[in-house]
Amino acid sequence: MAVASTLLSSVQIDPLTTLGTLVALLSSYLLYKVYFYPNFISPLRHIPGPPNESKYNKYHIPFVGNFLDILIEEAGVPHRRWIEEYGGLVRYRGLFNNQRILLADPKAIQHVFGTHSYKYPKPNRVVRILGQIIGRGVLLAEGDAHKKQRKMLNPAFGHKHIKDMVHIMAGPAAMLGKMWEERVDQAENKVAEFDITTDLGRATLDIIGLAGFGYDFQALTNPNNELSQAYCELFNTSSNIIQLLRAFIPIYVHIPFEHNRRRWRAIHSIDRVSTRLIAEKLAQALANEKAGNDYEEEGKDLMSILIRGNEQVGSLEDGKLTDQELKDQILTFLAAGHETTSVTVTWMLHVLSIYPEAQKRVRNELLTELGRPDENKPLTYDALNALPYLNACVKELLRFIPPVPTTSRIASEDDNILGYEIPKGTQVFLSPAALHKLKSVYGEDAEEFKPERWMDPATLTDNQTTTKHVTPDMHWAYVPFLTGPRNCIGSKFALIETKILLYYLLVDLEYHPSPGFTFKKAARVTWRPMPGMKLLVKRVQGSGPAAVPR
Repeated sequence: MAVASTLLSSVQIDPLTTLGTLVALLSSYLLYKVYFYPNFISPLRHIPGPPNESKYNKYHIPFVGNFLDILIEEAGVPHRRWIEEYGGLVRYRGLFNNQRILLADPKAIQHVFGTHSYKYPKPNRVVRILGQIIGRGVLLAEGDAHKKQRKMLNPAFGHKHIKDMVHIMAGPAAMLGKMWEERVDQAENKVAEFDITTDLGRATLDIIGLAGFGYDFQALTNPNNELSQAYCELFNTSSNIIQLLRAFIPIYVHIPFEHNRRRWRAIHSIDRVSTRLIAEKLAQALANEKAGNDYEEEGKDLMSILIRGNEQVGSLEDGKLTDQELKDQILTFLAAGHETTSVTVTWMLHVLSIYPEAQKRVRNELLTELGRPDENKPLTYDALNALPYLNACVKELLRFIPPVPTTSRIASEDDNILGYEIPKGTQVFLSPAALHKLKSVYGEDAEEFKPERWMDPATLTDNQTTTKHVTPDMHWAYVPFLTGPRNCIGSKFALIETKILLYYLLVDLEYHPSPGFTFKKAARVTWRPMPGMKLLVKRVQGSGPAAVPR
């Protein structure tokens, strides 16, 4: 001990020297990570891509890569430019020269999102941020957990069940149409100017409440609805800077800024409602089982179907979902089940307002084939899907403005894509916003809204045949609901919901741009108009309270 003490006392540690050593080591490590490795060592350096610079980097800030292009330009625009110039596999740089891979080749897309989809999970920060809002349901689950949840959910989203839900979805859609008609009738000169975004969010929340859980949230009739206000807070209010801070600095969400406190209050509100819903649905299922009720006497909403199927499995070892997993499905249904459809219909009405001939044509088709709602003609799944121009408009809108403009995955192990080595941890991106407007795929008019591209050329007039029509070989570049085993399980639900809303909102109302109103497309959970979407709304000539029924 004496010797050791003598040795320690003889060692003099200079704090400044120690600090300098630590700074030098950290600087060397950072220089290696952001400069030497990506430029001289990484196998990704062989993949073609844009120069490591940005026209927006006016002050030559180091190590920002192409990040400013993505931050400043509309989603998909820089990606599309790089795809057209560098091909189907592109390397570009994020902050601190972080290397990213962009997919735009059908084989590469199939490799990542199809054949090897479970080797490419969602990034941790995406799961962390989204998981606080939508739980760890089928949208965020990975591997065996996803396979189990998907298997249990498939029957609830089957063709027969979706058909049975049309009349349920029609209720809130019809109510919204009546509300807007009354607003127009009470407006000066019978022309109302208002933001359609909030009302559509409330209507789709009511639809998912009834069709998803057999529960009436009454969001349309109650402007102070707790759930509606919570989702408005989560989806509408964050700036790009706040989004980035929450994504890249995990502790940021816990700093008691007012916007963070509002966010957590909203999350707690949604959690409270979902907890109540799962308790009520499980109690109802138990009561039905004790009463010996058959299927016709039980709920036909998505959650009831899921719970009945889950009870038939038997045990957790056989694949039965836990109560927490069931609750996570509720969180997923609530968020994804209303948000994507509300923004889709918002964008559709906006686009139809600036393409009046398309608006008139789809309205005429609805009136001719289905009539007005007051004619008591039943609205059915088959009737809506038999309308060629309506179907073409919906497909084209999802091409023109996909609900989710960009998605990403992380390579969980070393891989090879199109002959290029992809190291473990590489972030891989797919941009529907870019793919959907590739002129090399859709032709020179790819940036125009043309529903005719989805229709049979034989049914079109001569002046419409110049459009390049979509054929099966082009479908790899059309992924509004993604592709492969992780594609959107609720796509059929969302499509029919969109068509139902359009029917009730188009037959008696017409939409025009609001003069002077400007907006931006903001990538949040979905691609939303910010600060909303204001339109001029008025009655279609010949419709209204005094109109004679057809």
